[in-house]
Amino acid sequence: MGVLVYVCFQNSYPYFYEFLCQKVYFLQNFDDVLVPLDHVSRSYNDTYYIDSQTVLRCHTTANQAELLRRGHTHFLVTGDVYRRDSIDSTHYPVFHQMEGVSVFFPGDWETFGLDGTSYAAEDLKKCLEGLAQHLFGKLRSGDCLNQMQT
Repeated sequence: MGVLVYVCFQNSYPYFYEFLCQKVYFLQNFDDVLVPLDHVSRSYNDTYYIDSQTVLRCHTTANQAELLRRGHTHFLVTGDVYRRDSIDSTHYPVFHQMEGVSVFFPGDWETFGLDGTSYAAEDLKKCLEGLAQHLFGKLRSGDCLNQMQT
């Protein structure tokens, strides 16, 4: 699935990271992504600690700060993440996650006469609509409604 999504976004997100290290420093997994000090995810009950400094990443966001420090401003990250969940119909201790990052600058939205939030929201909407079309084909207006009525 990651490759299908990457093909859709390769012009917007030129960097695609699929095999980043799943073992990350505590700092990367929590502090670099501003997880509050009292957040439950920091506990030994919710996270797989390898030692006091290292954990199995709880989210692919743990790799973002490093990529941003390298100067990347548009990228996709996908990979396995780990959480101490009890196995049931909706939980499993390992699952696959994908995310995209776009850094916008004032000149990006000022050119279109928009504020930063509106510009980012429009960009996200275009990305998600493009992904849906790429994966499922072009839908005509009313297609979903017509299928629900039959």
